[in-house]
Amino acid sequence: MKLTANSMYGCLGFSNSRFFAQPIAALVTAMGRETLQRSVKVAEDNFGLDVIYGDTDSIMINTRIPGKELGELSKVYELGDSVKREVNKLYKTLELEVDGVFRSMLLLKKKKYAAVTVERGWDGCPVIGKETKGLDLVRRDWCIQSKDTGRFVLDQILSGQERDVVLTKIHEHLEDLAKKMRSGELPLDKYVITKGLSKHPNDYPDGKSQPHVQVAKMMLKANKHVNTGDHIPYIITKADPMESTDGKKDHTNISSSPAERARHPEDIIRSAGALNPDVEWYLTQQILPPIARLCEPIDGTSQSLIAEKLGLESLKYGNNVYSASEIDDKALVDFTPTSCLSDAERFKNVEKLTVICQSCLSLVELTGAFKYLKKQNGEYFISSGFRCPNSGCKKPACFGFEKHIHLLSFLSNKIDLMVRRHISLYSKYENMCDDPTCRLKTMQLSVVGDVCLARGCNGILKPIVGADKLDTQLKYIKSIFDTGHTHKELERIYERVPSLKELLRSWRDNEPTSDYDKEVADVLCRKMNAILQKSSYNIIEPSFFQNLFLPVKQ
Repeated sequence: MKLTANSMYGCLGFSNSRFFAQPIAALVTAMGRETLQRSVKVAEDNFGLDVIYGDTDSIMINTRIPGKELGELSKVYELGDSVKREVNKLYKTLELEVDGVFRSMLLLKKKKYAAVTVERGWDGCPVIGKETKGLDLVRRDWCIQSKDTGRFVLDQILSGQERDVVLTKIHEHLEDLAKKMRSGELPLDKYVITKGLSKHPNDYPDGKSQPHVQVAKMMLKANKHVNTGDHIPYIITKADPMESTDGKKDHTNISSSPAERARHPEDIIRSAGALNPDVEWYLTQQILPPIARLCEPIDGTSQSLIAEKLGLESLKYGNNVYSASEIDDKALVDFTPTSCLSDAERFKNVEKLTVICQSCLSLVELTGAFKYLKKQNGEYFISSGFRCPNSGCKKPACFGFEKHIHLLSFLSNKIDLMVRRHISLYSKYENMCDDPTCRLKTMQLSVVGDVCLARGCNGILKPIVGADKLDTQLKYIKSIFDTGHTHKELERIYERVPSLKELLRSWRDNEPTSDYDKEVADVLCRKMNAILQKSSYNIIEPSFFQNLFLPVKQ
């Protein structure tokens, strides 16, 4: 039934089909979307449940019943049957069914998840299983060891143990794996990658950049049968001296492209140690990317930390640069403008503005013109943001400066230097390759666009400091001295916050120098406003709308 419906929709929506009817095709998708939305509304409004994920023809509901309580499985099915009955009442020919129950789940993005399933056995006892969809583990273009490591990491994440325990086991496993690979203890078959031929090897226009095509051509030269549809196994080897025309090894000519270094596993065995797997390539290209994607939702680890555990240069993997194809579909649907994010989320990657206290020489990060602090009796009070937090500081007011004018001059000069430095970095127009194994930095661009200039790399060049990053840095500095913005952030964090006028009045009552502190903040806030007004990043020119709604010439 589903296959017939999908085929019918394809015929109706294809412009060159004899049955092409775009309104009917749009009606099909609209009805499906409406059905899902009504099902979600029933689960949330009638039963107070949370719908955590929705796909083309299904929804996933959080029952709030702990996964460790396997004895509560019957209650889960009863709840699912109740939702099913309520939804089925809305339709005459459409029926909703309970497809499965998940004990724990890792949801990465749309149609990419893993879960521990729980089913009723023949004797009524719970049966534990596993379900994965869209993950790297099921794809053929990953080596066997990459899949084994991914399964181990996935088992730890779904184990239900404490986060610290899970991260410790994952990090230790990665360290042991890197040691085995570099010491040659890992079996050769763990490095094998398999990929199918969709056409004859000689018919590939870009065959030089595809390892399995190169290996297939080598097999043809060795008089081995290779046909379309065959799955070719290969291993990427270390760069070795290539043979010159006279049959001798030319040590000045080193093959660097992974496709050129691909060899059939049997060729490596026959080489008697002359050919060896490229361990560093496998760690950076086959182990790091899928493991980093699996661990991305977990707090306490990062791509740079995982690279460090694998013995790689962690600084190269500090910032994730994603290509357009890797943008999360859910993030596009549930997009939140940066102006609506909290300061902790919006400014987490900016360079922080710090001050060295002139009295105790402590390094202090500026967080705002004033602070909302809590007393021991539970009451809140206002304190100056220009006050050293070190309890042992002898002159904490004004960060140890004699007068507020001295503090203002110091902060004004420091802001000028920070702003100029970031504008200078933006003006370099320096780009970095988004491939974690390449990370090429260059100011050059290819004549064909933003493709990486490194030989054999298929990555995309992305600006290291884009206009959005520069704008975020400037607005971070402004937010520190904007008292109105600071008050809005307090309203995000605390339930009951007095109005801005009441806060400023309380600040003035608690600290006599508050008027001078506020004047310093206001001057610096106006300074940053003047700088931001010179930027066209947040300005939409009228010509944009004129071109957007310009009538099309026939």
